[in-house]
Amino acid sequence: MEKSTLVEFESKCVQEEPPRCRAACPLHLDGRALCEAAVKGRFDEGRKIIQKTLPLPGILARICDAPCRDACLRQEKGGALELGALERFCADEGSFRRPRILVPKTGRTAAVLGGGISSLTAALDGAGKGYSVTVFRAENGGRELLSLSPLLTEDVVREELEWMEKLGVHFLPWDASVTPEGLAERFDAVYAGLDDPLCRSFPELLERGDPVSLETAVPGVFAGGNTPSFIFRAAAGRRGMKSVERFLQGASLTSSREKEGPYETRLFTNTEGIEPVPPVPVPPRGYSRDDAVREAGRCLLCECLECVKSCVFLQNYRGYPKKFAREIYNNLSVIQGTRLANGMINSCTLCGQCERICPEGFSMRDLCLTARQEMVLQQKMPPSAHEFALEDMAFGNSPGASLLRHEPGLRGSAFLFFPGCRLAGISPRTTKAVYGHLRRIIGDGVGFWLRCCGAPARWAGRRQELEKEGEEFLSQWRSMGSPVVIAACTSCLEVFRKELPEIRAVSLWSVLQEKGVPDVVPVCSASTVLHDPCTAAELPEVRAAVRELASRAGAAAEELPLSGGLTSCCGFGGLQECANPGLAAKTAQERCGESPSDYLVYCAMCRDLFARTGKRTVHLLDLFFPPPDGTGEDLPPVSWSEQRENRAALVRELRKSLWEEEEKMEEEWETLPLVMDGETEKMLQSRRILTGTVRQAIWNGETSGRKIARPDGTLITSLKPASVTYWVVYRSLENGTFEVLNGWSHRMEVKGTERRAP
Repeated sequence: MEKSTLVEFESKCVQEEPPRCRAACPLHLDGRALCEAAVKGRFDEGRKIIQKTLPLPGILARICDAPCRDACLRQEKGGALELGALERFCADEGSFRRPRILVPKTGRTAAVLGGGISSLTAALDGAGKGYSVTVFRAENGGRELLSLSPLLTEDVVREELEWMEKLGVHFLPWDASVTPEGLAERFDAVYAGLDDPLCRSFPELLERGDPVSLETAVPGVFAGGNTPSFIFRAAAGRRGMKSVERFLQGASLTSSREKEGPYETRLFTNTEGIEPVPPVPVPPRGYSRDDAVREAGRCLLCECLECVKSCVFLQNYRGYPKKFAREIYNNLSVIQGTRLANGMINSCTLCGQCERICPEGFSMRDLCLTARQEMVLQQKMPPSAHEFALEDMAFGNSPGASLLRHEPGLRGSAFLFFPGCRLAGISPRTTKAVYGHLRRIIGDGVGFWLRCCGAPARWAGRRQELEKEGEEFLSQWRSMGSPVVIAACTSCLEVFRKELPEIRAVSLWSVLQEKGVPDVVPVCSASTVLHDPCTAAELPEVRAAVRELASRAGAAAEELPLSGGLTSCCGFGGLQECANPGLAAKTAQERCGESPSDYLVYCAMCRDLFARTGKRTVHLLDLFFPPPDGTGEDLPPVSWSEQRENRAALVRELRKSLWEEEEKMEEEWETLPLVMDGETEKMLQSRRILTGTVRQAIWNGETSGRKIARPDGTLITSLKPASVTYWVVYRSLENGTFEVLNGWSHRMEVKGTERRAP
């Protein structure tokens, strides 16, 4: 990933943008952090925040005129935060602890005219930069500070001035010999605080200077602070000393200074549903401790995290898109060493919900998919990440599990029904019924096309495999006369439209909406909510068709909180279920927990994953093509082994019953009789060990004799069909059946485990 790409991604995430209060404060005091500390009663932390940001904290914290109030988002929900009163309470609650910091001297000298807040701020900042700073002010300048507010005491003012002296600031009396021109000759640079009446006696300082740098007509002299706002006076002093620094360095006095002082923040904070709460009144003597805690509790603690609130994936990795962008960039940049972000990159569902929710359109889908593609090109993609899904894709396109035929009795097809891997594997009965219905309602010839669309390769970032699949796909499609493809799966439809635009593809749901559904009277749950698959988020016409069909079926389906274009993934999208099964299960559970009602879905994979959580879920097709024993709410999930066997069995059945073709002879191992208990079956599925692989391993061990007998009478054998070695523990029963007891796999090279005929 190029650095420019990272910057482009980062720029779209606003989570690290400052809250409104901080952006509106000319000195950028973090009111959010102050309230976060105060609401917990940690006012010592509040003083640290004030001291870190404000010059003269003992003075400014007590007299701050809080211009941040006008920007406070709480203003729309009851009234702005009384941040000035909270600052004052923190200052009154305890003293500021300021350890002396030794700053190496640079050899530069700076003169400061005036004894007001602007001048003293400039002097403090100059001393912090290592300058030898001399302040010229009227006799007993502390009296002028005391006159600013009755909230200031002699002790407070004295403490601040003594602290400045400890930092090395020198104070000298102002006399008639002091002039801006004269000081400019004696010192390297000069700042004059115009909040001091003595400074305003010099006409050359009052002439309009540069508003950005505060440079005056006198070279090397800067002036500002002529404002009634105390906090803006301090900001002018800070800006002036920054200009002094640039002047002494020979740098530009005006470039890149947009965020000195108040500026607009891009941070978005959703206030929908927040109740208005009025401010805690400020007594003349200031807040009590309880008052301060209550007022701090009104703070909205502004942040965005809109995508994180809705995404289990982002919540799981405890971050936000901008943070993940940096992690992914660093992960891709690793030459040698551990790539710590691999798991995170491969766990995104690629559903695009974050992009549609984000006020700036940040897409974790694009970021993670780009990273996967680069990892594949660099040969750094962990082989285990998506191997099972890619092997399943290869199986789905194998001769025994794929089928391409014109409608029986016809030599051409205007349409091709494309059910997709999951519908055919999870519900072959429904697949066959839908195909029969399409042939009845469409009179132009409907062929049948069963194979994988290539989505696993796309999600895995394997562009080369996807392009190869695409070429074969187009070749098969053209061989059928380039008919319209009727896709039952929205994931397939997405692949067609984004990767194979030459193919004209329509949704099964749009066809059923237009042509009609069977005249049945389905029995649907009285309380049902509709879940949209994530790949339907960008298909509004499909979602509209589904809702009309659901209405025809009498399913008064309600909407989930996030549905339609903002729908959540079930946990399978982007191969999350393959790369991170635990997170996928959590994703499904979170989605199912959004409503106590039964779910109505129109994606076979969504139905299966939800069924695994125990959620009563019905597929919309089961309302129009109901199973013999009901509407399908309680159908059990279908294992990966069963899905493969179902697809292969469907191909054999259709070839025999519709096209009257000779049935392909099965391999010897495919008929090997097995038994296993439910726990063993569940364990093998969790380890992605298919029943067919177990059969093949046992058959190979029995016929070749490569097996290990154990004292308890059980046997161990192994099989390495590709890059993974599978081990099976089993027992031979008297009736010729084999009982499976355990199984596991690994990637170690073990000599003698290769797949071999006897």
